[in-house]
Amino acid sequence: MTSIQKIELMALKEFREVAHEHNISFFLRGGSVMGAVKYGGFIPWDDDMDIAVPRDDYEKLLKVFSEEWSQNFWIASYTYGDQIHAYFPRLLIKEDLRIKEGLPKNNHLGFSIIDILPLDNVPNTWIGRKIFKYRVGILRALGAVWTVDIKDTIMIHSSFRQRAIKMIKWTGIQKFYTQNQVYDKLDKIYCKNWGRTAWKGTITGSLFDKELFPQKVWGKGKVVNFEDTQFRIPEQYDKYLKQLYGNNYASEEPAYKKSHLKDKRIQ
Repeated sequence: MTSIQKIELMALKEFREVAHEHNISFFLRGGSVMGAVKYGGFIPWDDDMDIAVPRDDYEKLLKVFSEEWSQNFWIASYTYGDQIHAYFPRLLIKEDLRIKEGLPKNNHLGFSIIDILPLDNVPNTWIGRKIFKYRVGILRALGAVWTVDIKDTIMIHSSFRQRAIKMIKWTGIQKFYTQNQVYDKLDKIYCKNWGRTAWKGTITGSLFDKELFPQKVWGKGKVVNFEDTQFRIPEQYDKYLKQLYGNNYASEEPAYKKSHLKDKRIQ
């Protein structure tokens, strides 16, 4: 592991202890699932972790982690009043530890190392999910307009979406709303009671509708090895990873290896 990955693992273990005390469950998500399955830990080039928290537990999490809970880490969220420029919370290294370890910043708040996304139910029907995705996509684009010119923050949108967001910004529509107002509207959509549903996902993530699955894919989860410890991943992790990264995820490496630290310097 790199020095950054060692700190990330330490942070997630500490997060898990507090979450366990308050009966908050979570899954590894995205690239962290890939790392667990393919490498037994971190993807070698990865510099962040991703988790998904079922909505009911996510609401508890927002209350529990709003207080001082660690000497080394903290969680930023727009619901706490932080200028995070993301709907979902992020876990960051406190500045004393970041400076001590000689680590750079990767956004204007400091060094973000874990993305915490809600795992939400979505409509059962194809047309219901289509409308759901359309509404979420429009609101996410409107919210991202406020982020596009912010230096040293993490942009999770593809290059195509970034160009579309810049075109929306050019219209000046952002004069009529705030970013947090958009996040509040998204929150109402994500939290809506869809009744009994067989689908759920983390549509607020970077892969958007690719992150929606039948509930059985998540299931109760499967506990697997991750470095020197264990974490829960989606029960049908093979289907999960194939949908996100392609059928050959186990035998191929991506052409683009994402890093939130590209071109960052110690500050």
